[in-house]
Amino acid sequence: MFDTLLEKQDKIIFHLFQYLQKKNPCPLKEVSTQLNLSSKSLSRYVKLWQQSRNHDSTGVSFSIKNQVIEAIYSHENAQLFLSSLLNRSDSFKLLVKIIENPFDTFKSLEKRFYLSRATLQRRVQKMKPLLSNYNLWVSFTTTPTLKGEEIQIRYFSLLVSLLYDPPFELNAQNLYDRYKEVQQYRITQGFSFYRSIQAPGKYYPVPFQINDFGLLFLWQQFTGLENLWLEPFLTEAVDFSLYAHTKLKEITLLSLSQRFHRLHSFCDFYSGSLLLAYEPLFLTNEIKQLTYSFIKLLPNYRQLLIKHPELPVLYEKLLQYSTQKEKNKWNLLG
Repeated sequence: MFDTLLEKQDKIIFHLFQYLQKKNPCPLKEVSTQLNLSSKSLSRYVKLWQQSRNHDSTGVSFSIKNQVIEAIYSHENAQLFLSSLLNRSDSFKLLVKIIENPFDTFKSLEKRFYLSRATLQRRVQKMKPLLSNYNLWVSFTTTPTLKGEEIQIRYFSLLVSLLYDPPFELNAQNLYDRYKEVQQYRITQGFSFYRSIQAPGKYYPVPFQINDFGLLFLWQQFTGLENLWLEPFLTEAVDFSLYAHTKLKEITLLSLSQRFHRLHSFCDFYSGSLLLAYEPLFLTNEIKQLTYSFIKLLPNYRQLLIKHPELPVLYEKLLQYSTQKEKNKWNLLG
């Protein structure tokens, strides 16, 4: 995932922050163990972070008192923290350039970044696990440099775009518009679909051919701007599972059910983790029961879970979001 591109110190600080988002404050020993560091080493990294004034530029700082560590941040700074750190990463900057200029040669990148051959090779090597997760790879023997299926390259380019230049607000329309920009940029670079292809997927068998126009409509469905055309038994199975294993109100469950369908359909269509970085696992029994229910009721769900093992973590996020919306609505009414 994208945190693999971070410099060593930034990566440790980011993983610390991710853990503290789940449990803040936290005993220093507990989080040190989770990060495979000694308490002394972690304290040193935190001290270096504070001394370098990084907390001024990112809005994220840490305090250690009586062997307890606490993260201090705003919601807005938390949302942008990964982007802030990635934009300091030399490997991420290189990845951005490879996407922007797919016909750059190894030699031209050496000159652009003022790097030796060995240093550039190390940075390319650092990208490989991330790219592999999305079924992509980099090769300079032939152009374009970034290789793989065009559908996957556009999806991956969207993720890089969102991390490199995060939108002020990420909603359905903004996400669709950004994808449309990425797709149009790829087309102007010469990567059009010259013939339609059959869409992959078993959970949501896309009922139309995939080409440039078809992909735009599919992204309208994935973002919720258009409805998905699902079989009734799928909607019934998800509705039943949510009703049985969550405590949300019925009106909330209706909109949540649509989000689950869009998530499953998206994961069916694309490869590569939807979690952009390390996430500590704190799965509730509610989520475990929900996942087990999907295994029993949804056809091809086991294969979907193997392809996207991050799904239960995403369910947790969806439920937290819906619960928070319910609370806010109650506060407004009260």
